Amino acid sequence: DVQRRIFAAMLANLDDSVGDIINKLEEEGLDNETLVFFLSDNGGPTKELTSSNAPLRAGKGAMYEGGLRVPFMVQWKGTIPKGKVYDHPVTSLDIYATAAANANAQAPNNIEGVDLVPYLTGKNTDRPHQTLFWRQGGKSGLRHGDLKLVRMGNRRSVGNAKWELYDLSNDISEERDLARTRPERLAELVAIWEKMNGEMQKPQF
Repeated sequence: DVQRRIFAAMLANLDDSVGDIINKLEEEGLDNETLVFFLSDNGGPTKELTSSNAPLRAGKGAMYEGGLRVPFMVQWKGTIPKGKVYDHPVTSLDIYATAAANANAQAPNNIEGVDLVPYLTGKNTDRPHQTLFWRQGGKSGLRHGDLKLVRMGNRRSVGNAKWELYDLSNDISEERDLARTRPERLAELVAIWEKMNGEMQKPQF
């Protein structure tokens, strides 16, 4: 299949290119002094590439995990333990905060990310983020702890689409909507989303 061949070639090129960067850091003796981040664009593979996002639901353009959750890797030899899997949610907003904190740079007070190094080394055992917020057009999302709030509307149905509620601790595929069976938690998360939404600027697109 031509799409699979293109996709495979792109992956091979990406792998070679990342390898060139890592090898250069080692050659220059900078690998123990360099914090390396690697993550993908949101949305996972597409149908055109005959790929699958399973077990995650949906893909790019959705507020389900298949549209939001991506591979995210960090390397800092001698500082971050290798081979460790970190289970709590982080965000690409943490890249700037982590880089600034560990370069002793003066960062603005209003940055949204956190320094991930204490979490990845185990010095801080709390979650980096208790709550994550999303809004795009009529689509909305909120993760609070392991509970996930989703609303998949469009620009013409903003506020009218129904909210869905999922427990990601035992339903990573978001197959069991708990909105009707746990109305009190649904109301709690909707209130958090609305409060955070009220603090945001109006969408620019």
